[in-house]
Order: sequence, then C-alpha cells, then structure tokens
Amino acid sequence: MSIFENIFGKKKEIGQTSSSKPRFYAPDFDKYDEFGQIVTIFDYTLNPDFAIAKKAAETINRLFNTVQVFKNKQLYETFRYLRINKSDIKKFDRFDKEIKITLLCIASMNGNGYSREEALNRLIDLQTQRTIPFILFRLADWVAPIRKKAENAIQKFLVAENTIFFIQNHKLISWLLQVQRADLSELYNQISNSIIQKRLSSEQLKGLNEGDRFFYFKSLAKTGLIDIELINQMLIDKYYLIRILLIKHLDKVDDIKSVLIKLLSDKSQKVRQGAVNLIANQELNEHETVLRDLIFDNSTSVRVEARRLLNKICDCDYIKIYQESLSNQKKIIGSILGLSEVSDKSEIPLFQKYLESDRARIRTASLIGIYNLDSNIGTETAYQILETENPISTRRAAETLLAKQGIDFKRLRKLYDLTDSTGKKIILRLFNQFSGWSVAGDFLKALTDNDKKIQLMARVFLESWNNYTIRLATKQSPEDKDYVLSWYKKTNEKGIKVPGNIPFIFGEK
Repeated sequence: MSIFENIFGKKKEIGQTSSSKPRFYAPDFDKYDEFGQIVTIFDYTLNPDFAIAKKAAETINRLFNTVQVFKNKQLYETFRYLRINKSDIKKFDRFDKEIKITLLCIASMNGNGYSREEALNRLIDLQTQRTIPFILFRLADWVAPIRKKAENAIQKFLVAENTIFFIQNHKLISWLLQVQRADLSELYNQISNSIIQKRLSSEQLKGLNEGDRFFYFKSLAKTGLIDIELINQMLIDKYYLIRILLIKHLDKVDDIKSVLIKLLSDKSQKVRQGAVNLIANQELNEHETVLRDLIFDNSTSVRVEARRLLNKICDCDYIKIYQESLSNQKKIIGSILGLSEVSDKSEIPLFQKYLESDRARIRTASLIGIYNLDSNIGTETAYQILETENPISTRRAAETLLAKQGIDFKRLRKLYDLTDSTGKKIILRLFNQFSGWSVAGDFLKALTDNDKKIQLMARVFLESWNNYTIRLATKQSPEDKDYVLSWYKKTNEKGIKVPGNIPFIFGEK
C-alpha cells in the first residue's frame, strides 16, 4: 500500500456510475482520530458532492466533541487560517443541527472578520447553550462591532434555565476578567449576579463537581448573602475548600460561635486549623472548653495553637493533662503526640509500650512521639518497624522519619531481600531520595523482581538516576562500581532492557 493509501485509505470513487468516470477520490475519514486533523479535512465540508461533505462534517463533529474544555487562543491558532468565506457558511445549512453548530463554532474562530461575524450571527440565532462559549470568545474580538454584538447576545442568555451551564463553565466566565482588549468586568458581574438570583437545591448541587460548587458558593459569599440555609449547605459540603471559604466569610455570619464549634470538629485538618486561628479574635474564655479538647487534636499545628491560646486564660500543666489522659486510656493518639511536644526523654519508655498496641494509628503516634523526644532512638525504632511485620501506615511513618535523617544503605539492602512488596517499595523510595552512585544497582536488582509494580517503580527511578548522574560530583568507590555493574550484568543475562550507558558511567567501555 502506498503512503497516500495508508493515510487516506484505498481509492474510493465518489460520484461514479456505470457510464461515468471517477470524479474524485475521498479520504477514508474514519482514520482521523485527532482534534488537530480537523484543519486537514475542513475543506471537504464545502464540497459540492453531499456524500463527501456529509462524511467530512460528521468526522469533524466527532473530533470536535472530544474536547472537554475549549480555550480561545488555542482555537484561534488552530482555525485562523482555514479558507472560509462568508458565502461558504451558507453551505453548513445542509447538515443536521448539531453538526451545523460545530462548523459554525469553528468558523467563528477564523481569521476572516466577515466570516467570524456571519458565523456569530448564526450562532446567536440558534439560541442553544452549546454556542455560549463561542459567543463569549467573541467578546475578545479585535473588531468592536463583533464584540458589542456578542455582549448583547450573552445578556439575553442570562436567564434561570442557563444558570447551571454558566456555573459549569465558570473558568470561561473568569476568563472575561483577563481580556485586555475590552473591560468586561461589568458583564462578569452581570453573569455572577444572574447565577445567584435563585438558590440551587441540594439535588442541583450534587450534580455539580467540586470546582463548580466552589464557584457558586464563592459568588454568593462575595455578596454577603450568607444565611442559615447557605451556612448549612457549606458545612456539609464534601469539598474542604468550601468550608475554608466559609471561614473566610465568617464575619458575615450572625451566630459565629455555633458555626465555629462545628468547624473546629471538622474532619479536615486545614479547616480545623483555619477555625482555631479565628478563635484568637474571639472571647477566649467562651471557647476554653473547646480549646481544652483541641490540645488533643491529631494535627500538630492545631495542638500548638490551642495550647498557645489556653495559656492566655489559664495556667495549664500540659504534661499532667496528657499523662492523666493516657492513664485513663482516653484520646490516646493526641495525648501521645501532645506529650512528646511538651515533655522530655523520660517519657520514651511509656511511648515504647504503645508500640505494642493493636491499633496501627497508636503505634504510628508512638513512633512519632519517640522521634520527637530523641531522633536517634526514633530512627532506630523506625528501622526496627521496617524489619518486623507492621501495618502499612506504621511502616510509611517509619519511612517518613528515615527520610529526615539519612539512611543506612547496607541495612536496608539486607532487609530488601527479606521484606514483602510494601517494604521493598518503601526501601526503593528511600534509595531514590538519597541517590548516589550505588543505588543504580538497587534499581537494576528491582527490575528482576516478580512484582510488576516494583519493576515499574524501579524503571522510573533508574531513568531518573540516569539523568541525574551527570550532575554527581562525588567520587565513585570501587565497591559502588562493582555493585552496580554486577547487577547490570545480571539484568543483561535476563534480557532486561536497561540504559546502555551505565558501564560507560563507571569507566567501562
């Protein structure tokens, strides 16, 4: 098959009858599968042979609708050089409505001003939501009459039934404020105001994604329209940034204390942190009870701030408070972490007992607590956790602590042969974090593992190491060289593809 046939398919005679000669060879449009190929076949939509034009238009419509988010500059750079005259646009009437809309959207991005205006006129006449983004794009047109026509059209779209559509296209609405050719802030405000004219129901909110809901609540909050219904909607929303948004506008809330108490018990650490910071501006005595509870919070920053605020209204013996809580087996995790922040090494034996807990989170807290009191003992404990059977969460905590201190390569290499897949992944990540000459051998070794995920991780790390070696200024030791090249030889023997420049890096041809 020729190159021509490979691209366009076998010759397909269009318009041929038994008594006529072939008039045209049409491309095999089914082979087109990329958005950029629209430019290549757009001319075929203007072909007088309807069979050709229809097939091309259907293909363009399919490719065009693969794009989820349209951007003005990218579209203009893609379609500005299409040969579309004002008279050509009439030919789009031959096609179904959806295809016609697609072709008009493309024509509205053309470099020919007359074509853009004619396409815009027809998009406006269609009065459908699909055309709104492309009418909005014309608000940045360099031809003033086109901009004005687009602005008038958008204002007519500002009706209740289009509210959800505008919310879902909030990024495009925000783009209006970035347009430099014209000041569109007034139109932006008009659209924002139309969005908040009627509150969305709970069912409507559920149909929006996180970013859409955030835009909606932000539009309402900016106006100060924060009532009980809105507060309750924001408090129960699953997206934590919406609750943080409420914190930023808490000055507009009538009953701040009750809302603040709910925010202080939020599952998101960032929300709790934002809420506890607000207490500093309130009557502290009114919040003493909740502050005494927050000193046991799982978040370090929340505990620290709660203790700081409590110190302003009372003289608290935090060591005693945390010890009594542990003695009563209450708020164990927060007590361990809090005690490690206010006490000394004498508490280490107590924390070591909790390393035997049945609860993984308590073991993790104990490890962190020990490390807070003595980093050397904490580091040794982290190695011991990796060397014994422990839950993934506890081993990951050990990984985090070892990443702060530096690692014992020999100890981890010995452990690598004895541990499970989770342990191997942790060790490989640590090796990658402290890359030197020798870790290439560890990544090569991991390529021989039976676990496909470990192989993939090792290959990614090895490629990163290979790019990084040219910046290494440390001297190679014979031990490092022998270790890497021995595993390089083993991977070659197994037929595993690895960077061929590794021997050269270590001074071998």
